[in-house]
This record gives sequence, C-alpha cells and structure tokens, in this order.
Amino acid sequence: MSFTQAGFAGFAGFAGFAGFAGFAGFAGFAGFANASRTPGVAALAAGEPYAYAPLVTTRDALALVPTSGWQGEWQPPKVWGTGTSGLPDMQASGWLTRWDAHIRAALLDAELLGAVAVQVSGADQVQVGSRDAGGALRPIARLTRPTRAIFEAQLDLVASWAWRREERATEIVTQLLPQVPHWAALLHLQPQRHRHVFELLQTALRLAMVTVMSCKHHLRCPRPAEYSPNVQPPIPNPGYSTLPSGHATEAYMATGVLLALAGQDAGSPLGVQLRALAARIAENRVVAGLHFPVDSEAGRVLGTALADWFVAQATSTAPPSWTALTFDWPAEQAAQDW
Repeated sequence: MSFTQAGFAGFAGFAGFAGFAGFAGFAGFAGFANASRTPGVAALAAGEPYAYAPLVTTRDALALVPTSGWQGEWQPPKVWGTGTSGLPDMQASGWLTRWDAHIRAALLDAELLGAVAVQVSGADQVQVGSRDAGGALRPIARLTRPTRAIFEAQLDLVASWAWRREERATEIVTQLLPQVPHWAALLHLQPQRHRHVFELLQTALRLAMVTVMSCKHHLRCPRPAEYSPNVQPPIPNPGYSTLPSGHATEAYMATGVLLALAGQDAGSPLGVQLRALAARIAENRVVAGLHFPVDSEAGRVLGTALADWFVAQATSTAPPSWTALTFDWPAEQAAQDW
C-alpha cells in the first residue's frame, strides 16, 4: 500500500459519525420507557435466557391435570369471537391495538406505502400520488426540479449563512434525526401519557422519509459541496441528493399531524410556533451547508401535502379529500431567500 493509500485509509475514522445514530434513542418516547426500571420486566421483555429454567420448573410445579381434558382448563370456556368458526371475526375493528408496537408499525407501513407512489411525470418533474381503488393516482404533490442556474445562484446564500454555524451547532447536531425533543417541548408530550401520539408521529415520519427519498432519487440534484469546495459542512454530507430537503419534509409533516391531533389550525399560537420550528429546522440544514434554500421550500411543499393526505386517511369516513400542492421555483427568483 502506498503512502497516499494509507493516508486515505484514515478517513475510515469518519465511520465514527455512525454514533449519531444514538439519537435514535429518542424513539424510546414511543414505548414504556420506565418499564425497564421494574425488576424482572426488562429481562422478560428481552427474553433473557436465564429466565428459561425457572419458568420451566415453575410450570412443572404448578400445572394441573384437568379432569375433562384441555377443555376443562377454563371456566367458563375461553371465547375469542362470535363467528361460526369460534375464532375472532376477521372484519372486526380494534385488533391492531393488540399487537406489539413494531408489528403495528410494519402493518401500517405496508398499507401506507402501498397507497403512495412517486412517478416521473416529465423531464424535470415528479408526481407523488395516492392510489385509488382502481390503481389510478390522485395527485398529492408535484415537484419540478430547479435548473442548475438556480442552484448556482443560491450558493451565495449558502455561503452567507455559514457564519451562523457556531451559534446553531447544538441545534444542528440535535436535529440530525427526528426532532422529538423539540416537538415534545412545544406540546408538553410525555412518553407514558402520549405513547400513541409518538407512535403515530413515527408512522407519519417513516412515510415522509420513504417518499422524500424516492423523490430525491428521481430528481437527482447535487448538494452545495458538490458545486464549491468552500462550503465545507461541519457534519457529514448525506450520501443522496439534495432536493427536496428530508428534514424540511419531515418537519412540516410533523407540524400538520400534530396540529390535527391537537385540534388547532395553522394560525393558532401552536400553529405559528410549530411552523416556525419547521422553518428553523430546515434553515439549520442550509446553515450547515447541506442544503440550498430552494430545497427547504420543496420540502415544505411535500411535507405539508403529505400531512394533509395522511390526516385525511386517518379521519375520513367518506372518500378522503386533500389539497394537492405544487412546487416550481421560478428562474427570476433564483437567488431569493426562501
């Protein structure tokens, strides 16, 4: 190995940034965070092997031999449903809440991701749509890719915002993954009291992330550092394209869902603060040199549209209705601050 090759091997140290994944611990808000503090509960939940032997010997000591076979083990006989099969009704509602949280997440993801599709609808445009019963797509959002000239015109904005990096450093790092602490602070959300809120929010954010990644894949817009070596982001540049901003998409998605849960509109004091928080989260990604301002605007449009669609699916008894949104940045506003 040459000296140059050996030097580049040192870049493997950047793998240490994977430690930021530790922020995923905030997902613990969705569960019974204090359960692990109860003796024995953590071991049971984790399936600890040392619990196996005492459970076997205890069963051997307690198990009874029923006089009428296994049917006599319950009095009265255990009943699961009223159907002709004697098993639960397959059309009954409410069963989703019986399953483990990660199973609920998988079932919800399968249904939601099967209903949303991202398609290229022109040379520089993608359409996010909702499949109807016949498989046709009803528009949720349309995003038109800006020209290279627009991105280059915004490089000056990216450079001018870099002076804010020192004062925003802790925010930028905390906001690397879903910004749960910020939302919890605004709405006084607590892990035990609002675990279903966190679970629903995580479901919405997973939908937003998969959708925005598909949009990024099709639109293929380079990040600021790929235009100029002066950008120099202080945190790792993500390994995918820039528009729309994933952080902006998630932040505005969360804003719409949380406002609907709280029964507040966008003009309420809560709405004003949630939208300001979403804007700041998006702005911090530009400050860090990871995004252009135009990326944030595309994320705002996509996140707002997805939230409207998501809430409509969750609340409508009739065919759901939502407002489709369009993003198309005009060339004459190339250098405009979003």
